[in-house]
Amino acid sequence: MGGKLKIGFKISELLLQKFAKHDCDRGHTMSGKLKMDEISAQTGYSVSTVSRVLSGKSYTSEKAREAIVSCARRLGVLDDLASGRLLINGIAVFAPQRTFTAQGDAYYLEVTRGIAEAVAPHDVYVSYCGLDEQRADIKAFLDKVSHKNINAIILIGIDDPTVHKLAQSLDKPCVLINSRDKEGLLDSVSPDHRAIGYRAANYLFEQGHRRILSVTSLRRETMYWRLEGIKEVYRQYQIPFDVQHDLLVTEGFSEEEAERAISDWLQAMPREQWPEVIFCAGLSMSMGAQRVLQRLGVRVPEEMSLMTTDVWELDARIGSTTTGITIPCRALGVEAVHLLQTRLNRPHAPVYNLLLQGKVVERDTVTHATRHAARVVISR
Repeated sequence: MGGKLKIGFKISELLLQKFAKHDCDRGHTMSGKLKMDEISAQTGYSVSTVSRVLSGKSYTSEKAREAIVSCARRLGVLDDLASGRLLINGIAVFAPQRTFTAQGDAYYLEVTRGIAEAVAPHDVYVSYCGLDEQRADIKAFLDKVSHKNINAIILIGIDDPTVHKLAQSLDKPCVLINSRDKEGLLDSVSPDHRAIGYRAANYLFEQGHRRILSVTSLRRETMYWRLEGIKEVYRQYQIPFDVQHDLLVTEGFSEEEAERAISDWLQAMPREQWPEVIFCAGLSMSMGAQRVLQRLGVRVPEEMSLMTTDVWELDARIGSTTTGITIPCRALGVEAVHLLQTRLNRPHAPVYNLLLQGKVVERDTVTHATRHAARVVISR
């Protein structure tokens, strides 16, 4: 499954502003033409080819691009170009196959929109390809990254260590999104899952709640990190985390699966042991929880509060009505492209691990514990 995106943008004014700066050491003004002539003389490529490469145009050979960029770096041309500058011909973007299906992963779809947004001011070819998260098709990966137009890689939610090692060996900048290279050799950008779990649980504890049912899937390591953040709040308040009463694990994140699991859980528990809050790991899960509570005649938030983890940009667009801890998904894609740029301009810089924070957005489905009409205090 693949797609293409190609957008052009002229930045000649930026180049002229850069090249026309005064060269104080030599005591004269170095014009853009002289700078291009110098790069042309040192590399053997024409001034027009130098101009195309430094303008981020994709229709130049990889050999020419590497030689010209390397020379420009030595001459200090790249040191203070505008932050939006991107010297990449093409990016291969890999994500779980469900990202590209009709009823796909809204989380990762927003990430790809962020990538498209970040490359929009540049002439960049972007190719999308679906891979299995744990057992990726290595041949498909190598075929895609070996394409002559591809000189950068983004891996979204791909945990296969073999793919990580191959990406590191290709001598092309690569950034992981919402994943982790256990050897620490690749740049990455992710939500700070532990901090997001902590912030959400701490918000509920500050509202006076102690009986919180966390509904989540643990099929990825990132969800364990989020759960650890939740448990940290329990430790902070010196309350034991009871997996029987405080945790409900599902296989996936679908509305139907969450509805079945929550319904079965509530039916198996005496009503006096029901939670004060149901905290869901995704918006679809919270929609399943709402259906169960409506069917049981439980009022939200008067009798039970409801909180979710949602997608910052997506849920603002669809008008989510559930209080949530939001994840800046589109920003993950934008920051990944900036990390690629940084790696190109500073190839020997330390490996980066950028963590983005979430924030609590109140939408009136969580109330203070003392206001719950049917609240029962239980001493464990």
